[in-house]
Amino acid sequence: MKFGYQKFILGAHDPRKPLVPRPYIPVYLRSDGTRTRSPYFALLDSGADRVLFPADLAIEVGIEDIETGNLEPTIGIGNQRVDVYYHPLILQVLGDTRALSTDVGFSTGITLPILGRSFFRHFKAVIFAEAKEEVELKP
Repeated sequence: MKFGYQKFILGAHDPRKPLVPRPYIPVYLRSDGTRTRSPYFALLDSGADRVLFPADLAIEVGIEDIETGNLEPTIGIGNQRVDVYYHPLILQVLGDTRALSTDVGFSTGITLPILGRSFFRHFKAVIFAEAKEEVELKP
C-alpha cells in the first residue's frame, strides 16, 4: 500500500513558503465492535516508540475515561513529560482489511495521532520515499 504525503502549513502562514509534506496515513480505531466513523490521518513517526492518539478520540471507541488504561509517563520532544494511558485496540489502515491489534496510548498532551514503531511491526517493511513524497507499507 502506498500513500502520498499530506501537505500542511506549519507555524504562522507565510504565502512565500510552500506547504510542508508529511507521511500521514488514514487509519480507523476499533474497540469491541465500535469503530471511528471516519479514518483519522496519523503521522508515521520512525522516531516514536508507540502509537499515540489525542484523548478526545478515545470516546469514539467507547473509552469514557482514558485513565482506566495502563499509565506510562512518557518523555517527548523537548523532554516534556506526558501521562499516556494505554488501551488494547485495533487499528485498520484505510484500504487494508487486516485488523492490527496494538496498544494505543491516549493523552491530553498529544495533539495529533502518531504511529510509532509498535505499528511498524505489523508490516514486513515500511519504506519512506522522501524524493517521491510517499510511504509504502508492505504487509
